[in-house]
Amino acid sequence: MVQAHSMKQVRSEISLVEGKWEASVWLEGWALYPEDGAKIPPGTPGDPNTAGREWLKTLDEADHKVMRDTALMFLDYTYRLTLDGKRLEAEYSFPDYTVPLPELPENEDGNVLMRIDLKGEISQGTVGAFMLEWTDPEDEPMVLSIVKPEPRLLRIEPRTPAVELFMIAADGSSTETEGTSLFGWIIHGFEHILPKGLDHILFILGLFFLQPKAKPLLWQTTSFTLAHSITLALVVLGLFTVPSHIVEPMIALSIAYVGLENLWVKELKPWRIGLVFGLGLLHGMGFASVMKEMEIPEGAVLKPLIGFNLGVEIGQITVLASAFAATFMILKKPAFGIVRKAASLLIGTTGLYWTVERIWF
Repeated sequence: MVQAHSMKQVRSEISLVEGKWEASVWLEGWALYPEDGAKIPPGTPGDPNTAGREWLKTLDEADHKVMRDTALMFLDYTYRLTLDGKRLEAEYSFPDYTVPLPELPENEDGNVLMRIDLKGEISQGTVGAFMLEWTDPEDEPMVLSIVKPEPRLLRIEPRTPAVELFMIAADGSSTETEGTSLFGWIIHGFEHILPKGLDHILFILGLFFLQPKAKPLLWQTTSFTLAHSITLALVVLGLFTVPSHIVEPMIALSIAYVGLENLWVKELKPWRIGLVFGLGLLHGMGFASVMKEMEIPEGAVLKPLIGFNLGVEIGQITVLASAFAATFMILKKPAFGIVRKAASLLIGTTGLYWTVERIWF
């Protein structure tokens, strides 16, 4: 394999319709030069904005051929589609190259992207799992959007076992996998809390350490759940949005607040329920940022929205249950007061650190 530079952005789409499959992969153009003959702008990859359209204008037809050849060898090695354990044959094409020197699109970082299309057919009577194995030697993950038959988004880590995308029946049709079912969406929502959502975990623990009793927690968690469900639905449906560079620091600040407030407030006050509702609106936007990336087509929103939200709720309940289990022996003892203050201080200072980090870094 020709060794390419480390990709910062790897995105793919796959569709399967009536025994025919199509896939598209987008790779950063500057990375498609062999290490021993790199024609890349100074500062890349430290300064990704150096590899945009202005850089593209400096390339000739031979340079574009290098990029295309490297892309083919790279994908042949790293992007393996299999059915029933056998690798699928693919026909490759470059849809942007209707002219020798095309105007390639840029991603949000300012880097030009090369699109490579793959397509193939499934032999009649072949049954089994349609799978993708991503083996990038630079250990970059891939964001995979399944467009048809059931929209969903996957993050595929490199050097891991192949991921099942569909099950192919004898008539060539596909069936739901665990990831596309309602249960699959519940799993995605749960995983966004445990183990991936440390910021949301700390917020829930901040509610717990205020007053670890059923009634105060019920009021707070109900308010929080109602609020984040509202904004999650509004953002996913495209009715409302706030940029992530605003939402993420505010989520961190909310964590800092609930943690530090616990140091001087020892029981639930009525105004805190309203405050938690407001903070829940923020967290709902954070949850929605994950689902927005899925680009779920109109008409296919309900199941992912319900499943993801249920998964988030189950994750939150699991966090609270774990907190009760971990502190059960000391809940009514003086030692809990020390644990409560220490934990709340840790939550608060972590939230402040994240706030600064998300604003300035």
